[in-house]
Amino acid sequence: MARILLFFVCLTAFTHPLHAQPERNDLAPCGAPPGKSAWLKQYQQNPQVHFRNMDTTLYVPLTIHLVGSDNGGSYLPQSQLLDALCQLNADFEEANIQFFVEGEIRYLPNSAWNNHADVLEGAEMMFLNNVENTINTYFVSDPAGNCGYNLPYAGIAMARACSGSNDHTWAHEIGHNLSVQHPFLGWEGGVSHDGSIPPNYNNPAPLTVTYDYTYFKDTLIVDTLIIDTALVELVDGSNCQVAADGFCDTSPDYLAFRWNCNGNGQSLQEQTDPTGAKFRSDGALIMGYADDACQARFTPEQIAAMRANLYEEKPGYLYNQTPAPAVSTEPIAIVTPLEDELVQYDDVYLEWEPLEHATHYILQISPVPTFPTGIASTYIVTENSITLPEALTLDRNYYWRARGYNSHSFCNPMTGTFRFRTAQLTAVNTIAQMAHLRAVPNPTATGQATLLEIEAQQPFSASLNLLAPTGQLLQSQALEVHSGNNRIAVATEALAPGLYFISVENEEGRAVERLVVR
Repeated sequence: MARILLFFVCLTAFTHPLHAQPERNDLAPCGAPPGKSAWLKQYQQNPQVHFRNMDTTLYVPLTIHLVGSDNGGSYLPQSQLLDALCQLNADFEEANIQFFVEGEIRYLPNSAWNNHADVLEGAEMMFLNNVENTINTYFVSDPAGNCGYNLPYAGIAMARACSGSNDHTWAHEIGHNLSVQHPFLGWEGGVSHDGSIPPNYNNPAPLTVTYDYTYFKDTLIVDTLIIDTALVELVDGSNCQVAADGFCDTSPDYLAFRWNCNGNGQSLQEQTDPTGAKFRSDGALIMGYADDACQARFTPEQIAAMRANLYEEKPGYLYNQTPAPAVSTEPIAIVTPLEDELVQYDDVYLEWEPLEHATHYILQISPVPTFPTGIASTYIVTENSITLPEALTLDRNYYWRARGYNSHSFCNPMTGTFRFRTAQLTAVNTIAQMAHLRAVPNPTATGQATLLEIEAQQPFSASLNLLAPTGQLLQSQALEVHSGNNRIAVATEALAPGLYFISVENEEGRAVERLVVR
């Protein structure tokens, strides 16, 4: 029997009101506080003296916190989390950094954290729940109006609407966690930290811009406003080591808002540096604010800095460098129920062939083949089977699919969609004269004699029917049952291996026995 780790009922079953999840376009790209750490400033003075070990894959642990409403609803769907993890590792593949999930996924039912208005509330959430020596990531509905943010003293908050396949926000925030900054560092408020001076990109930019540095510090400072100054990066690269993010292979960028790229992967907005040189921002940079469809990479200098930061500033992350083997990419093969098979509505058993190296499976069941959120039920199991803990609706089609994963391997797709139909099949013994019904042997081999044992309290007449899993009638015969023990032969010579049902029925009701032919 599979151990069920978590089960989420339909969201429509909750009676408490839920906050509407903000749409992605309603959220700012990133709320991470701007600023360069003392470590990064020191590193950029002479990167070559820092240990990076570029050819070794580094495995970094994540603690995943799924935050929901007070009543336990609106968590990030587990399949979407796997998609996000798969995309995260793809984004860091060139950096030779990969991420794994440390321990079980954690669930936090807290509506205030799920929709928090500012990073101070997010910091409180993190301080109370963080796991040491891991990158703690909290998936919430609304992280202070942003797609995500990283607090250098705490952890990462991610909006569910900005998490999944083809979304680079998580990689962006982990980039912050590993020391690298926006290529437009200093422009977060435009020319001025308070947004009071709107930029005019047709005119030469100022030599410096100011930005709010208050929340970048190692501890929360709630009573002091700290304003810092950043040099504006020049197109000719002459000040690239000290201006903006301090990396010379990230070209100038003054656009601290979400933007789309043109056919060349550059910003539609042309900008002007302090010398009058015109340029367009590079949309491929994950640490920039281009739309996700444009983003694709970290630069070599960013990668080197992140690796040095792991070795020097965060060696506690590197405690386990032995990855779990990759989960087999073979398609999951279904064992039972077969397509369109009838199953007992209040005793549904599902089984599939195990995937090599999978330690967990996501199982989804829905009365609708598109598995819509709020209707589909989701289970996490540690074995390749499950008996559902609740009854399904009688006489209805259901659809199911599964996906295997382990702590390091997230990219296996869901199976195709399979269908079964619920029915009343088991011996709800409305035949008062019958005390016992059993097929022997069971399972049986094709062609092997199979006997149906019936123990009756008094004689009765009935029909004996052999049914396919789809409900198709294969055999039928009249049956006269005597008092006491009865043994009736059931022909199996023409039966292919699979599941069948033997029913005994009369005007009083019926009883059903499952028969497995191998």
